[in-house]
Amino acid sequence: MNAFCRAAPSCVYPLPVGPACARLAGVVPEVALMFLETEACLAYGEEDLPSELATLPLCYHVHLPLDVPWERGVEAAGAAIDALVHKAAFVGPHALVLHPPTPYQLEGLLERSPKLTASLALENVPGADLTAVWPLIEAYNLGVCLDVGHLVTYGQQRILDLPDFFSRIRLLHVYGGEPSGRHLPLGAFPDPEFLRQILCATAAFAAAAPVSLVLEVFSWPHWEASAATLSQWAQEWGLSWSS
Repeated sequence: MNAFCRAAPSCVYPLPVGPACARLAGVVPEVALMFLETEACLAYGEEDLPSELATLPLCYHVHLPLDVPWERGVEAAGAAIDALVHKAAFVGPHALVLHPPTPYQLEGLLERSPKLTASLALENVPGADLTAVWPLIEAYNLGVCLDVGHLVTYGQQRILDLPDFFSRIRLLHVYGGEPSGRHLPLGAFPDPEFLRQILCATAAFAAAAPVSLVLEVFSWPHWEASAATLSQWAQEWGLSWSS
């Protein structure tokens, strides 16, 4: 029986991060802190990221902003990322998810901030399926955040054939796809057998490098429905989740 670590985004509750995480403690072992807007997140204080987060029985990872200021140059982008990583350091996030910039920008970031290589996981997104940055992922030994919804919605299946792809997966974003630009509950996933194949291929490497599975939906009813679907499928497939 194969095992993953199961995670959930903090934004499934319409609450600030602190109360949301307090409610999720005991429900899931890990929370994704979604730092989606650079300037707003740089302004976070104790009220937004309360120190009590570190005392909850939760692990954390951070999703870095969608609007990292790459247009201002690698130094400005790197400084913003460093500041956000420092802001979240008190909860000890084990991974940092980043939407891939251009290869030039990514290499500049890694040369500027080499400590990021230990925790950075690049996500496949619309218009950037990781093939362009794969040589850098290999050269700097980076991780991958495989967004399965993006994979099936935008026809990115070719990335599964990249060298040693499954051994680099550190996180999985799992949901029903986003045909209309919003994440659907897992029950809408078009091909459960395809998802089973991905999970089993990933689980073969999970003992050496634990993988967090994120049900990336953005309402509590959708999360509950997705969790029920995943539990049913996992039981049928012989997969389990560690707590």
